[in-house]
Amino acid sequence: MSQYFIGIDLGTTHSAVYYSPSSQTATESDQVGRIQQLAIPQFIAAGQVDARPLLPSFVYFPHQSEFLESDLQLPWGRAPSVVGQLARELGAKSSGRLVQSAKSWLCHSRVSADEAVLPVDALEEVEKVSPAQVTETLLAHLVSAWDHQFPAAPIAEQTLVITVPASFDPAARAITEQAAEKVGLRARLIEEPLAAFYAWLSDQQSWSESLDVNEHILVVDVGGGTTDLSLIQAVEQDGVLGLERVAVGRHILLGGDNMDLTLTYHLAAQLAQSGTNLEPWQISGLTQACREAKERLLTNADLDDVSVVVPSRGRSLFNNSIKATLTQNDVQRLLIDGFFPQAQLGEQAQKTVRSGFSAINLDYEGDPAITRHISEFLAQHDVKPSKVLLNGGVFNATVIRNTLETRLASMLAESMDSCALTLLTPSHLDYAVAKGATYYAQVQAEGGVKVKSGLAANYYIGVASPMPAIPGMAPPVDAICVAPFGLEEGSEEQMLPNEFSLVVGESVTFRFFQSKNNEVDSVGKVIASFSVPQLSELNPLSVRLDAGHYQAGDMVRVYLTARVTELGLLLLQAHDTQSDLSWTIEFQVREA
Repeated sequence: MSQYFIGIDLGTTHSAVYYSPSSQTATESDQVGRIQQLAIPQFIAAGQVDARPLLPSFVYFPHQSEFLESDLQLPWGRAPSVVGQLARELGAKSSGRLVQSAKSWLCHSRVSADEAVLPVDALEEVEKVSPAQVTETLLAHLVSAWDHQFPAAPIAEQTLVITVPASFDPAARAITEQAAEKVGLRARLIEEPLAAFYAWLSDQQSWSESLDVNEHILVVDVGGGTTDLSLIQAVEQDGVLGLERVAVGRHILLGGDNMDLTLTYHLAAQLAQSGTNLEPWQISGLTQACREAKERLLTNADLDDVSVVVPSRGRSLFNNSIKATLTQNDVQRLLIDGFFPQAQLGEQAQKTVRSGFSAINLDYEGDPAITRHISEFLAQHDVKPSKVLLNGGVFNATVIRNTLETRLASMLAESMDSCALTLLTPSHLDYAVAKGATYYAQVQAEGGVKVKSGLAANYYIGVASPMPAIPGMAPPVDAICVAPFGLEEGSEEQMLPNEFSLVVGESVTFRFFQSKNNEVDSVGKVIASFSVPQLSELNPLSVRLDAGHYQAGDMVRVYLTARVTELGLLLLQAHDTQSDLSWTIEFQVREA
């Protein structure tokens, strides 16, 4: 039985781990229900290890002569690469050896998560790795950190929740789960904005006193690589105030990394005007330096400027360094005005003209204005929230937090009643996601307030109806209900009552439908082909299912089970009635 509930935030820029003891296995020394943070051992210098609250999500591949054998000893053994704080610092001084923002590569539109493409600027002697391998490396470090501190309670035996962006596509979620499995973990995935909201709930003595029936809470989660938007509504459930997650935004590859790059290219352009053109490896170092300068300027309004040092090759780093200056005015103009401009409700994110050719890199969002993405999201769902919960390290800067509050208040002012926009007090902005994931795991197992996330319609899959061929008439298709209206995401698997035939070994198309009303159908209910036009047809899914020991094109007798994951993924599993084979069909109901 699990001794602990553990939440892992595998962030683009930082990773964090929280945990709480289970009430069923707690010892006298355990404080049941108390959510605590795991300090993560990592290199802070050659041969020096310190346990820090956050693990920077950076991996550095050193030259074979860069460190002594003794320099790379962690409490649990020798490290093949440098992970964490030292990796981040070393990457700022050299190029071609640092991997950062690997998480954002997991859902790249043109690069497979298993393709060895990182570091993008790798030196010839550095063997490139895949985004999936980097994810596995970071998770392995966290696993070792836990097992070192709790040798009697291995993390593989605990109840574990890992957070992912709400907008992650099915492939990125699957890669995250597979990376966890490769380091011995069985984890549940939940979305980061929802975890941030659970963190807020965990801090409240009486959360219901802060919300009214039908109020909407907008969760704005700006991380290192993505901006995630979600809407949660306070609803009445059997006479008691409850919570329901009603909308999730699309994938927006826009966050703190974009801000760092903005400052990087600003300084690079300044240096170019003065006759100093930086090489690609220096741009990488400049980006790391700009990140640190940005954090200093944003957290200290009295600081007028910060010197940024760009390394240059030579015997003396000091004598060959290139210096630039980042000012408080630069930050205000480029970051505040550029990423958080005034926007009207319903204003759309701007589209940019794409170049015919582009370098292989991340699919960054064309419009950097986070406020316009928010206005588009709210208009799409026709919702005007009265509460806002902010999350992400970007909002540690008071000026950014206050700016967004002002912009949102102005955006909603004309359409709202006398009720003013209220910012909910978040948990620590850098740790809320991991903390909320722990509280989520605790609530699922031991009870407490849950944020409902039920389906907004009945979902059906098309099944060919047996009928002789008729000239001029396509074979009729019935619709079978596989997920009923109101079904909770993350609920138990359900089995359909009938058997079906499944084509394996060749490309086939699965058709999906949803109801136009909110009347609940039972799982397995058949909508006859003549009534199918009353449903809304969704995007079809074309896949080729592995034939196993069957021949390509064989029709296999199967029974179906269905469930919807916490991330809105409809998983249909077809189980062979004659063997242990099974096939999985995945469909994202939130994008329907």
